[in-house]
Amino acid sequence: MTDQSPVLLIGASGMIGSAIMSILPLHGYKVRVFEREGGASVPLTSSTHEVVRGNILTGEGLDTAVKGTQAVLYFAGTSVPATSGDDPGIEFKASLPPVTNVLNALVRHNPHARFFFPSTGGAIYGSCDSAPRESSPTHPLSAYALGKALAEQTIRFYNDVFNIRSDILRISNVYGNARPRTVPQGVIDHFLDDAVRGVTSQVWGSLEVQRDYIFTDDVAHAVLALLKATRRSSSIYNVGQSESHSLRQVLSLIGQVTEGQHRFELVKDQYQGVARSSIDCSLLRSAVGWQPAVSLEEGIALAWQRKKALISK
Repeated sequence: MTDQSPVLLIGASGMIGSAIMSILPLHGYKVRVFEREGGASVPLTSSTHEVVRGNILTGEGLDTAVKGTQAVLYFAGTSVPATSGDDPGIEFKASLPPVTNVLNALVRHNPHARFFFPSTGGAIYGSCDSAPRESSPTHPLSAYALGKALAEQTIRFYNDVFNIRSDILRISNVYGNARPRTVPQGVIDHFLDDAVRGVTSQVWGSLEVQRDYIFTDDVAHAVLALLKATRRSSSIYNVGQSESHSLRQVLSLIGQVTEGQHRFELVKDQYQGVARSSIDCSLLRSAVGWQPAVSLEEGIALAWQRKKALISK
Protein backbone atom coordinates (compact mmCIF):
# COMPACT_ATOMS: atom_id res chain seq x y z
CA MET A 1 0.00 0.00 0.00
CA THR A 2 1.52 3.34 -1.06
CA ASP A 3 1.39 6.62 0.81
CA GLN A 4 -1.82 8.35 -0.34
CA SER A 5 -0.22 11.80 -0.49
CA PRO A 6 0.68 12.78 -4.06
CA VAL A 7 4.04 12.74 -5.78
CA LEU A 8 4.98 16.03 -7.43
CA LEU A 9 6.39 15.55 -10.92
CA ILE A 10 8.24 18.46 -12.48
CA GLY A 11 8.95 17.84 -16.17
CA ALA A 12 6.10 15.43 -16.90
CA SER A 13 6.21 16.20 -20.63
CA GLY A 14 9.91 15.31 -20.98
CA MET A 15 11.33 11.97 -22.05
CA ILE A 16 11.98 10.54 -18.58
CA GLY A 17 9.15 12.49 -16.96
CA SER A 18 6.56 11.11 -19.36
CA ALA A 19 7.80 7.56 -18.72
CA ILE A 20 7.49 8.13 -14.97
CA MET A 21 4.05 9.67 -15.47
CA SER A 22 2.86 6.55 -17.28
CA ILE A 23 3.85 4.03 -14.59
CA LEU A 24 3.27 5.72 -11.21
CA PRO A 25 -0.57 5.55 -11.31
CA LEU A 26 -0.32 1.85 -12.20
CA HIS A 27 1.38 1.32 -8.84
CA GLY A 28 -1.09 3.30 -6.76
CA TYR A 29 0.60 6.71 -6.78
CA LYS A 30 -1.31 9.95 -7.19
CA VAL A 31 0.60 12.38 -9.37
CA ARG A 32 0.58 16.15 -9.03
CA VAL A 33 2.02 17.76 -12.16
CA PHE A 34 3.84 21.09 -12.17
CA GLU A 35 3.43 22.85 -15.51
CA ARG A 36 5.03 25.99 -16.84
CA GLU A 37 2.53 28.83 -17.00
CA GLY A 38 1.56 29.28 -20.64
CA GLY A 39 3.26 26.05 -21.70
CA ALA A 40 1.79 22.94 -23.26
CA SER A 41 -0.49 20.98 -20.95
CA VAL A 42 0.16 17.38 -19.98
CA PRO A 43 -2.83 15.15 -20.85
CA LEU A 44 -4.68 14.38 -17.62
CA THR A 45 -5.81 10.91 -16.59
CA SER A 46 -8.18 9.74 -13.88
CA SER A 47 -5.14 8.98 -11.73
CA THR A 48 -3.69 12.48 -11.99
CA HIS A 49 -4.26 14.21 -8.66
CA GLU A 50 -4.04 17.77 -9.93
CA VAL A 51 -2.05 20.26 -11.97
CA VAL A 52 -0.25 23.28 -10.50
CA ARG A 53 1.04 25.95 -12.89
CA GLY A 54 3.92 28.31 -12.30
CA ASN A 55 7.51 29.01 -13.21
CA ILE A 56 10.51 27.18 -11.75
CA LEU A 57 12.87 29.94 -12.93
CA THR A 58 11.11 32.51 -10.74
CA GLY A 59 9.73 30.14 -8.11
CA GLU A 60 6.14 31.12 -8.84
CA GLY A 61 3.70 28.36 -7.86
CA LEU A 62 6.26 26.13 -6.17
CA ASP A 63 5.06 26.79 -2.62
CA THR A 64 1.62 25.49 -3.57
CA ALA A 65 3.04 22.62 -5.61
CA VAL A 66 5.23 21.06 -2.89
CA LYS A 67 2.70 21.21 -0.04
CA GLY A 68 1.42 17.84 1.09
CA THR A 69 3.57 15.77 -1.26
CA GLN A 70 5.55 12.69 -0.28
CA ALA A 71 8.24 13.25 -2.92
CA VAL A 72 9.31 15.78 -5.54
CA LEU A 73 10.59 14.30 -8.80
CA TYR A 74 12.60 17.03 -10.51
CA PHE A 75 12.92 16.02 -14.16
CA ALA A 76 12.71 19.43 -15.80
CA GLY A 77 15.02 19.86 -18.77
CA THR A 78 17.01 23.09 -18.70
CA SER A 79 20.16 22.38 -20.71
CA VAL A 80 22.02 19.62 -22.53
CA PRO A 81 25.74 19.02 -23.24
CA ALA A 82 25.70 20.53 -26.71
CA THR A 83 23.84 23.70 -25.78
CA SER A 84 26.02 24.34 -22.73
CA GLY A 85 29.17 24.11 -24.83
CA ASP A 86 32.13 25.51 -22.93
CA ASP A 87 30.22 28.30 -21.19
CA PRO A 88 29.51 27.49 -17.52
CA GLY A 89 27.46 30.69 -17.32
CA ILE A 90 24.66 28.96 -19.24
CA GLU A 91 24.49 26.31 -16.53
CA PHE A 92 24.65 28.83 -13.70
CA LYS A 93 21.72 30.77 -15.16
CA ALA A 94 19.56 27.97 -16.53
CA SER A 95 20.09 24.99 -14.23
CA LEU A 96 20.98 26.04 -10.70
CA PRO A 97 18.24 28.63 -9.93
CA PRO A 98 15.33 26.22 -10.63
CA VAL A 99 16.85 23.54 -8.41
CA THR A 100 17.38 25.95 -5.51
CA ASN A 101 13.88 27.39 -5.99
CA VAL A 102 12.34 23.94 -5.54
CA LEU A 103 14.58 23.12 -2.57
CA ASN A 104 13.76 26.43 -0.90
CA ALA A 105 10.04 25.73 -1.33
CA LEU A 106 10.56 22.36 0.36
CA VAL A 107 12.41 23.99 3.26
CA ARG A 108 9.53 26.43 3.75
CA HIS A 109 6.56 24.10 3.35
CA ASN A 110 7.46 20.39 3.22
CA PRO A 111 10.93 19.50 4.55
CA HIS A 112 9.93 15.84 5.00
CA ALA A 113 9.31 15.22 1.28
CA ARG A 114 12.01 13.36 -0.63
CA PHE A 115 13.73 15.12 -3.53
CA PHE A 116 14.78 13.25 -6.69
CA PHE A 117 17.29 14.80 -9.10
CA PRO A 118 18.59 13.45 -12.44
CA SER A 119 22.32 14.03 -12.79
CA THR A 120 24.60 12.67 -15.51
CA GLY A 121 26.14 9.21 -15.27
CA GLY A 122 28.74 9.75 -17.95
CA ALA A 123 29.98 13.31 -18.21
CA ILE A 124 30.33 13.85 -14.46
CA TYR A 125 33.04 11.16 -14.21
CA GLY A 126 34.96 12.22 -17.30
CA SER A 127 36.56 9.64 -19.57
CA CYS A 128 37.22 6.40 -17.64
CA ASP A 129 38.87 3.13 -18.59
CA SER A 130 36.74 1.23 -16.06
CA ALA A 131 33.12 1.65 -14.98
CA PRO A 132 33.05 4.20 -12.12
CA ARG A 133 31.07 3.66 -8.95
CA GLU A 134 29.21 6.40 -7.10
CA SER A 135 32.23 6.73 -4.79
CA SER A 136 34.59 7.35 -7.73
CA PRO A 137 35.98 10.88 -8.07
CA THR A 138 34.07 13.19 -10.37
CA HIS A 139 35.91 14.91 -13.19
CA PRO A 140 33.56 17.15 -15.21
CA LEU A 141 35.08 18.15 -18.54
CA SER A 142 32.19 20.22 -19.92
CA ALA A 143 30.01 23.05 -18.69
CA TYR A 144 27.05 20.67 -18.65
CA ALA A 145 28.87 18.20 -16.40
CA LEU A 146 30.08 21.04 -14.19
CA GLY A 147 26.49 22.27 -13.83
CA LYS A 148 25.37 18.81 -12.72
CA ALA A 149 28.25 18.58 -10.23
CA LEU A 150 27.34 21.97 -8.75
CA ALA A 151 23.68 20.97 -8.54
CA GLU A 152 24.69 17.80 -6.68
CA GLN A 153 26.72 19.85 -4.20
CA THR A 154 23.78 22.20 -3.73
CA ILE A 155 21.45 19.28 -3.01
CA ARG A 156 23.92 17.83 -0.49
CA PHE A 157 24.05 21.24 1.21
CA TYR A 158 20.27 21.26 1.63
CA ASN A 159 20.44 17.73 3.00
CA ASP A 160 23.16 18.60 5.54
CA VAL A 161 21.76 21.97 6.61
CA PHE A 162 17.99 21.60 6.18
CA ASN A 163 17.64 17.80 6.29
CA ILE A 164 16.02 17.58 2.84
CA ARG A 165 16.41 13.90 1.99
CA SER A 166 17.37 13.32 -1.62
CA ASP A 167 18.17 10.74 -4.25
CA ILE A 168 20.58 11.82 -6.97
CA LEU A 169 20.37 9.61 -10.05
CA ARG A 170 23.47 9.66 -12.23
CA ILE A 171 21.78 8.49 -15.41
CA SER A 172 23.62 7.30 -18.49
CA ASN A 173 22.46 8.07 -22.04
CA VAL A 174 18.67 7.73 -22.14
CA TYR A 175 16.62 6.85 -25.21
CA GLY A 176 13.26 5.40 -26.17
CA ASN A 177 10.84 8.32 -26.52
CA ALA A 178 8.18 8.14 -29.22
CA ARG A 179 8.09 11.90 -29.79
CA PRO A 180 10.81 13.58 -31.88
CA ARG A 181 13.69 15.02 -29.88
CA THR A 182 13.77 18.83 -29.88
CA VAL A 183 17.21 19.24 -28.25
CA PRO A 184 20.63 18.15 -29.59
CA GLN A 185 21.01 15.24 -27.18
CA GLY A 186 20.27 11.54 -27.38
CA VAL A 187 21.81 10.06 -30.50
CA ILE A 188 19.61 6.97 -30.71
CA ASP A 189 16.34 8.89 -30.69
CA HIS A 190 17.74 11.53 -33.05
CA PHE A 191 18.94 8.90 -35.50
CA LEU A 192 15.57 7.13 -35.43
CA ASP A 193 13.77 10.46 -35.88
CA ASP A 194 15.97 11.15 -38.92
CA ALA A 195 15.12 7.72 -40.34
CA VAL A 196 11.40 8.46 -39.96
CA ARG A 197 11.82 11.79 -41.80
CA GLY A 198 14.25 10.48 -44.39
CA VAL A 199 16.96 12.90 -43.21
CA THR A 200 20.68 12.11 -43.16
CA SER A 201 22.01 12.10 -39.59
CA GLN A 202 25.13 13.97 -38.57
CA VAL A 203 27.44 11.83 -36.44
CA TRP A 204 29.73 13.98 -34.31
CA GLY A 205 33.32 12.84 -33.96
CA SER A 206 34.30 9.18 -34.19
CA LEU A 207 32.29 6.01 -34.68
CA GLU A 208 34.36 4.47 -31.88
CA VAL A 209 33.00 6.79 -29.17
CA GLN A 210 31.43 4.53 -26.54
CA ARG A 211 28.45 5.20 -24.32
CA ASP A 212 26.36 3.42 -21.71
CA TYR A 213 22.77 3.55 -23.03
CA ILE A 214 19.64 3.03 -20.92
CA PHE A 215 16.03 2.68 -22.06
CA THR A 216 13.72 5.35 -20.65
CA ASP A 217 11.26 2.82 -19.17
CA ASP A 218 14.10 1.27 -17.17
CA VAL A 219 14.92 4.71 -15.69
CA ALA A 220 11.26 5.18 -14.73
CA HIS A 221 11.26 1.83 -12.96
CA ALA A 222 14.43 2.80 -11.09
CA VAL A 223 12.59 5.88 -9.78
CA LEU A 224 9.62 3.70 -8.84
CA ALA A 225 11.84 1.25 -6.93
CA LEU A 226 13.42 4.10 -4.98
CA LEU A 227 10.02 5.63 -4.21
CA LYS A 228 8.82 2.36 -2.75
CA ALA A 229 11.91 2.00 -0.54
CA THR A 230 11.07 4.93 1.73
CA ARG A 231 13.26 4.22 4.76
CA ARG A 232 16.58 5.28 3.27
CA SER A 233 19.12 8.01 3.85
CA SER A 234 20.08 10.42 1.07
CA SER A 235 22.03 8.65 -1.63
CA ILE A 236 23.58 8.85 -5.09
CA TYR A 237 22.88 6.06 -7.56
CA ASN A 238 24.24 5.24 -11.00
CA VAL A 239 21.45 4.30 -13.41
CA GLY A 240 22.56 2.59 -16.62
CA GLN A 241 23.25 -0.71 -18.34
CA SER A 242 26.75 -1.05 -16.81
CA GLU A 243 28.15 -1.68 -20.28
CA SER A 244 29.19 0.51 -23.18
CA HIS A 245 28.51 0.33 -26.90
CA SER A 246 30.23 2.19 -29.71
CA LEU A 247 28.42 4.47 -32.13
CA ARG A 248 29.37 1.96 -34.80
CA GLN A 249 27.36 -0.73 -32.97
CA VAL A 250 24.43 1.64 -32.43
CA LEU A 251 24.33 2.60 -36.12
CA SER A 252 24.44 -1.05 -37.13
CA LEU A 253 21.46 -1.89 -34.91
CA ILE A 254 19.54 1.14 -36.18
CA GLY A 255 20.28 0.09 -39.74
CA GLN A 256 18.80 -3.33 -38.99
CA VAL A 257 15.56 -2.18 -37.35
CA THR A 258 14.93 0.53 -39.95
CA GLU A 259 15.72 -1.90 -42.78
CA GLY A 260 18.28 0.45 -44.27
CA GLN A 261 16.19 3.62 -44.04
CA HIS A 262 18.76 5.40 -41.86
CA ARG A 263 21.63 7.32 -43.48
CA PHE A 264 24.44 9.21 -41.74
CA GLU A 265 27.54 11.32 -42.34
CA LEU A 266 30.50 12.12 -40.09
CA VAL A 267 31.00 15.68 -38.82
CA LYS A 268 34.33 16.01 -37.06
CA ASP A 269 34.25 19.59 -35.77
CA GLN A 270 31.38 19.21 -33.30
CA TYR A 271 31.39 18.49 -29.56
CA GLN A 272 31.44 14.72 -28.99
CA GLY A 273 31.90 14.51 -25.22
CA VAL A 274 34.08 11.99 -23.42
CA ALA A 275 35.59 9.16 -25.44
CA ARG A 276 34.11 6.36 -23.35
CA SER A 277 31.55 6.14 -20.57
CA SER A 278 30.11 3.16 -18.73
CA ILE A 279 28.93 3.15 -15.12
CA ASP A 280 28.73 0.55 -12.37
CA CYS A 281 25.09 0.28 -11.22
CA SER A 282 25.53 -2.46 -8.61
CA LEU A 283 24.69 -0.10 -5.72
CA LEU A 284 21.16 0.52 -7.00
CA ARG A 285 20.69 -3.20 -7.55
CA SER A 286 21.77 -4.04 -4.01
CA ALA A 287 19.74 -1.18 -2.47
CA VAL A 288 16.35 -1.76 -4.09
CA GLY A 289 16.73 -4.77 -6.39
CA TRP A 290 16.57 -2.74 -9.62
CA GLN A 291 18.27 -3.80 -12.81
CA PRO A 292 17.63 -2.85 -16.43
CA ALA A 293 15.15 -5.10 -18.20
CA VAL A 294 15.63 -3.88 -21.80
CA SER A 295 18.78 -4.65 -23.79
CA LEU A 296 20.15 -2.19 -26.34
CA GLU A 297 18.94 -4.36 -29.22
CA GLU A 298 15.44 -4.65 -27.74
CA GLY A 299 15.32 -0.96 -26.79
CA ILE A 300 16.24 0.32 -30.25
CA ALA A 301 13.65 -1.96 -31.84
CA LEU A 302 10.98 -0.83 -29.35
CA ALA A 303 11.88 2.85 -29.80
CA TRP A 304 11.52 2.45 -33.57
CA GLN A 305 8.11 0.83 -33.15
CA ARG A 306 6.99 3.70 -30.89
CA LYS A 307 8.06 6.34 -33.39
CA LYS A 308 6.37 4.59 -36.31
CA ALA A 309 3.20 4.15 -34.26
CA LEU A 310 3.17 7.86 -33.40
CA ILE A 311 3.37 9.03 -37.02
CA SER A 312 0.70 6.57 -38.09
CA LYS A 313 -1.87 8.13 -35.74
